[in-house]
Amino acid sequence: MKKLMMKIIQKDAYYVSEKMAFINSHLINTACLHKETFGPYKNYCGGEKDIVVCAAGPSLNKYEPIEGAIHIAVNRSFLFDKVKFDFIFAQDFDGIKMVQNELVNYSSSCVKFLGTQGGSKKEIPESLRIRAAAKKFDTDWYMPGDGTSGNITVDIENMPLCNMMNVGQSVMQLALYMNPRRIYIVGCDLSGNHFATGNQTGEEIAKQAALMELEWKRDMEIILRRWKEIKEFAETNYPDTEIISINPIGLKGLFKDIYQ
Repeated sequence: MKKLMMKIIQKDAYYVSEKMAFINSHLINTACLHKETFGPYKNYCGGEKDIVVCAAGPSLNKYEPIEGAIHIAVNRSFLFDKVKFDFIFAQDFDGIKMVQNELVNYSSSCVKFLGTQGGSKKEIPESLRIRAAAKKFDTDWYMPGDGTSGNITVDIENMPLCNMMNVGQSVMQLALYMNPRRIYIVGCDLSGNHFATGNQTGEEIAKQAALMELEWKRDMEIILRRWKEIKEFAETNYPDTEIISINPIGLKGLFKDIYQ
């Protein structure tokens, strides 16, 4: 029995050692990568310009573009033709796989950020990043392993982005890093069928809608908790940046609300 216990302890110690080595190597690689990907955008707004984060919820269709603001598209929301987007942000393939050609051919002046998912089924193909001339970034998938418990960080030029359940949440780390005067949130509806359609059959759209409706009902409490964490993070680290929800649905009452 004693020998068996020693073997188990040794095996566990080896696993922990391997896991730590794996995490440390990724952290080093991420720091090198992110200095190039995010470094140039630190204080990009200088506390003077506004940013609009546009997710793909149905309320996006009601948005009247804010003149002079920097616009960041989340996943497929770059299809919204009232805005010429400055940035596109996606971290998993599910959000962009049906609009790959549109993403690749989108304005060459638009900076595209495409993240990693650790080789999972949601991993964005490296070949798509190359075709889209996109900047690569790492999420912290290899530490908590999900979007419910990672830590939001100020130092994104050295650390992985917190991989949150909602891509509209993850992109807030980049938006705050740019140090804007205001961040407007559009289309983060938390209302079930929150995605923009593109190049899908009617059957695919209906199936995806049903799955997302189920997921959002199940995960709503966690998602709202993480939005509250983002609010507290912003108040602590970027107290001069005002966060405003435009035509909010699920986020109503969390930030300052305005209606167009």
